[in-house]
Amino acid sequence: MRPELLVVTDTGVTTAAFSAMYDFALNLIRRHSGAGVARTTARVALVDDARSSQAPYIDGRLLPRPGNAFSQQVMRRLDQNLAARYDLAALSAAFQVSTRTLLRRFAEETGQSPLAYLQAARVRRARHLLETTDRTVAGISAAVGYADPGAFAALFARHTGRRPRDYRAAFRRTSPG
Repeated sequence: MRPELLVVTDTGVTTAAFSAMYDFALNLIRRHSGAGVARTTARVALVDDARSSQAPYIDGRLLPRPGNAFSQQVMRRLDQNLAARYDLAALSAAFQVSTRTLLRRFAEETGQSPLAYLQAARVRRARHLLETTDRTVAGISAAVGYADPGAFAALFARHTGRRPRDYRAAFRRTSPG
């Protein structure tokens, strides 16, 4: 499963996200008529021909959470302590398993490491704060556990395809009236 992809073709079947019909059409035009014609078509249609990922639009809360009871408990603990320093030894001790066992069981159940999960959870929280608050990027960075706003911005961009300021500009929710 690759939820960040706009258009997926597998064994001759192409699927796309709801609003990805534009990406799908531009993809077809690009393949059959070239990049120039696709770019011109996008401008006429008033759509962005440079979208390469739908990652900024994904609401992780809507995706199924992998794992069973053990990994769910670990995820809950990580979610409740987003701003805390990641300490694998302390996390393992909290669940009365070795670090190796924690890493192995979590990976078997979720397909990722606890650190990868924590980073994604921090980005989810940061996305929400960027959309709904006026807090600075540095303040949000600290609130989700990163002392270095530059390192946070790089991680955020890797997960969403946008820098935090660009994300805020695109997705900022303002109160009506």
